[in-house]
This record gives sequence, C-alpha cells and structure tokens, in this order.
Amino acid sequence: MMKTSHHPPSRALSQDALEKRRKKAAQYFNTNKSVIWIANKFGVTRTAVYQWKKEWEREGVKGLKKGVYGRVSKLTPEQEKEVRKDILNGAKKCGYDTDFWTIKRIADHIKKKTSVTYEDRSLWHTLKRFGFSCQKPNRRSRERDEKAIATWLSTTWPAIKKGA
Repeated sequence: MMKTSHHPPSRALSQDALEKRRKKAAQYFNTNKSVIWIANKFGVTRTAVYQWKKEWEREGVKGLKKGVYGRVSKLTPEQEKEVRKDILNGAKKCGYDTDFWTIKRIADHIKKKTSVTYEDRSLWHTLKRFGFSCQKPNRRSRERDEKAIATWLSTTWPAIKKGA
C-alpha cells in the first residue's frame, strides 16, 4: 500500500508558510526526537531537516527566516531589465524574422547580448520570474482571406445546411 502525506508539496506553500514550518520543526531540535521523526512529522526530507538544524545551530531562529533561496541569477539586474525589455519589444526588433519568441531564440539572444549561456529549463524559470508564461500562437494560414471566410459563413454555409 502506498503511503500518502497529509503535507502539501513545498512548492505549493508560500515563503511565510515555509518559514513557519522551519520554525515549528526547530522546536524539536533540542528534544530527543530524531531527524527522521522530524522529517516525517513535517513531510520533508532528512536532508532538509539537517540543513534547517545547521542554520538554527549557526544563527538561531534568525537562520530559519524566509529569504531568497536558490542559485543567484546569471544575469545582472541591469541585464535582466534589458532582456525583459527586448522580449516585450518583440523578436523582430531584435533582428529575427518573425515576432515570436521561443526558449531557444531567447537563449540565443541572451548569449549574443550578454555572453551568458542558459539551458532551456533554467531559462524557463528565469522567464517565469520575469512574469512571462508559455503562449502558443493560433495556427492560421498566411493566405487566409477573412472576407472570403465571412462570405462563406454568411452565404454558402447556410445554403449547404438548407440543402442537407
């Protein structure tokens, strides 16, 4: 039988909720409770508890406060602003044939502009941080004739339906 946790995944929790969880776990650090017990109680890995305990021993409760976690951005804040502005201005203004940005195209643009190389996954995280989301363009033929379509829908199609 598969065991399920009553704890939500960490990525579903706010920074405040994560900090609260670390502080609650810290209440058990000076008890006879094992790291495994604490990890199970809070629905985290033993590694997470060891890291929390290490910070707690080094800085006390202050070490468990929320903060910016993860790797530091490869781009400087100035470069990030420029890249974000370029994306908003469109790919054509940056010398590309179409106005569509793809992850690969953005990575290429960043490399040309800043000499910083990104893998697709890490670039995607950066773009999400910028507030961008994945968008897929509607597929429409270049030869599409809106007037002909409107005429067909208003005249031809009703005639076909009548005859059916």
